Amino acid sequence: MAKTKLFISHSSQDANVVTAFVNFMLTIGLKSEDMICTSVPSTKIPNGEDIFDYLNKTLNEDIFVLFFLSDNYYSSTVCLNEMGAAWIRKVDSLNFLLAGFDFSDIRGVVNKNKVGIKLGTCDEMAKVSLNEFKETLTSLFGITINQNVWELARDGFLNSAVDNSRFFNMLFSRSYCINDQENDGCKIIKKESSARSVTVAVDFSQTDSKLASIVFFNGRKNFTSHYINKRNLCFEAYADPGLTYVDIELKLSDVDIRYEICLNDDEKSFKIPLVQFCEYLSYWENVPEIKFIIHRKNVTNPSKMTIKNLRIE
Repeated sequence: MAKTKLFISHSSQDANVVTAFVNFMLTIGLKSEDMICTSVPSTKIPNGEDIFDYLNKTLNEDIFVLFFLSDNYYSSTVCLNEMGAAWIRKVDSLNFLLAGFDFSDIRGVVNKNKVGIKLGTCDEMAKVSLNEFKETLTSLFGITINQNVWELARDGFLNSAVDNSRFFNMLFSRSYCINDQENDGCKIIKKESSARSVTVAVDFSQTDSKLASIVFFNGRKNFTSHYINKRNLCFEAYADPGLTYVDIELKLSDVDIRYEICLNDDEKSFKIPLVQFCEYLSYWENVPEIKFIIHRKNVTNPSKMTIKNLRIE
């Protein structure tokens, strides 16, 4: 009889969390051959194998599937195919919900009412959930896990998985005066090392441009899952009294769509439903940029603007 293996179904965009999980499993006593995880060299699909043939063959073997669910997962056709194949074959499985992804977000053939493990914290609930998973591992692989080793590895993994992937890395940003690359009418003067805050100085006396923009580069991410789940573009922002209205612009499949907000010198929280930008699902498959557009007519004197915690929730 074939030996049981853990099949780790995940999106390659969540490889950092999955790699931490594989290292967790190796630390507590599992071996590389006990797992199949395409993002980790020691557990990847062997060279020379056809990926889809290998996955199909594997799902017919004695496996226990771990679904690492996230927005990235639901944006991947390969992941959804794995989910469907596992459901058809009625294999045993367990859901891991990555940080920022909730039980209410679960769709498809996976049972959202089935108890799973919610990542994103290292609290008692998460620890208890993983402790129950430890009993599953003991039963599947017939191993004895040292309790001290388990607790250290468990907590290390939970702490490595706390980042909310729905936050944008604001370090990947630039400022521009539209059609004027030579002058400093709009320039970023501060980026927080935490990647959660950017401050921009706007002075239209330094340029003839009628528009300035702060662009946050998003890496052409797929937002269809965010749109389907009725999520919002959220951030906090404030500006000097000389700067009032600002346009938020999303580039959706190479089409720019704007939404206007009003700022003042008190920090305000914004929560803009994605549907306010566009109702066509196909447009959300490719979102490379988020821009804050400033019009000369809305700036009465040199001003600064700060944008914080740009995220989807």
